[in-house]
Amino acid sequence: MSVQKLVISSIFIAFLGAIAFVAVFLPASAQCHIAQATSYLGLSGTLSQETPPVTPREHSRIEKGGVTVTIALPENAADKVWNEQLLAQFEQATGIQVITIRPGNDTTAVLRTYLSDLGSNSRHADVYAIDIVWPGILSKYAEDLRPAFGRLDGMAPQLVENDTVDGKLVAVPYFAEFSLLYYRPDLLVKYHFQHPPRTWAELQHQAEVIQAGERAAGRSDFWGYLWQGAPSEALTCNALEWQISEGGGSLIDSQRAVNFSSGITARTWDRARRWIGTISPPQVTEQLEDDSLRIWKDGDAAFMRNWPYAYTESMRPDSPVRSRVGITSLPRGDSPGAQHADVLGGFELMVSNRSRHKQAAIELVRFLTSSRVQRFNAIKRGYAPTWSALYADPGIAHANPMFASLRQLLADGAVIRPSTIAGSAYAEVSSAYFNAVHQALNGEQVPSEAIADLKIRLQKILGTGKRL
Repeated sequence: MSVQKLVISSIFIAFLGAIAFVAVFLPASAQCHIAQATSYLGLSGTLSQETPPVTPREHSRIEKGGVTVTIALPENAADKVWNEQLLAQFEQATGIQVITIRPGNDTTAVLRTYLSDLGSNSRHADVYAIDIVWPGILSKYAEDLRPAFGRLDGMAPQLVENDTVDGKLVAVPYFAEFSLLYYRPDLLVKYHFQHPPRTWAELQHQAEVIQAGERAAGRSDFWGYLWQGAPSEALTCNALEWQISEGGGSLIDSQRAVNFSSGITARTWDRARRWIGTISPPQVTEQLEDDSLRIWKDGDAAFMRNWPYAYTESMRPDSPVRSRVGITSLPRGDSPGAQHADVLGGFELMVSNRSRHKQAAIELVRFLTSSRVQRFNAIKRGYAPTWSALYADPGIAHANPMFASLRQLLADGAVIRPSTIAGSAYAEVSSAYFNAVHQALNGEQVPSEAIADLKIRLQKILGTGKRL
């Protein structure tokens, strides 16, 4: 895990360290890609004209009116209005019509739908928004985007590497995410805590004290800590954060061997099980990120684990917690050698190799991943850009101070799920893991038994020998 953490740390040390000069020395190939954005007019008056004009050759490439392409966009509840606005601007500028398929935001269910669609003779979509852990799973269904996008100089190189499978550029990075701990600074002051929790033990203690105090004041629906326990990729992320932060290791090592601590992992699952109905809602084992956010935005929680989009939503004018939100890294473990273990997430855009309108689909991907659209998404939606130069943008820093708070987190590194190592087997690996965790949380199996069964299951999936 330490090697993985160093790798991800290097992504963003380079990602942020290059900020001061990358815009000046950006290679021509990246300037060409960034330049695409200025041909799509009217996004917002707040978007600066930072990029050079589009050349006549580039204009001719995007004039493809009369074509209709379909994009599959897994959305959180807040996404729809922004996606509709962006796609309308693309249609207006290019004449290319866009149909949107909305498969929901449960990534596990979405992946099943994608695999079913792509594995059949159907052509449901031309462009697919895919989770950062899916390139290896979906590679054989993807058009190689390398000829259209080149090396993508100016984007975080390891994000591009993540989307490259056997030399094929499976997808283009759309936005990055990091799991975060949200907290209420006003409640920390009210209950005399000097800082947000740094360890899981501190989180539990602070959550218990604040919850008890708020309920005593008549807020019977107030909870200490919100997280995502539905049997899905969301639970894989949560449970890996618990496990890795305590020094339990990731699921599989670089040799595809099952290699994590059963004892440490069992203790983290048992601790989370004790949270249910005490500092976390009884329904937490059926909740996803939007469920947590709804409770949080109503002002009914002290702490929440979620992604960056929740910050922007929390700061909306109609949000009861507006201006009363803090973010920090997730707690580290309580034992010596423990670490923070915020998970790296995000989405990429892939073109189906069965698309009948590949060039129009590529232009839609070019538009949505352009620096100008990423700037819009950073300001309006809290999406972390994948173009390095945007982290120096004063408009982004002013509109979304969250990014300044993320700097130390990015420098410290983030946890990557073992999707690259597992390859096409990752979906099965993750499903086996989150189902085992879910059974333990619901009391269907004691953690030690669930973990023993999980390791046998993982060995069968990966075809590896015993290494327990």
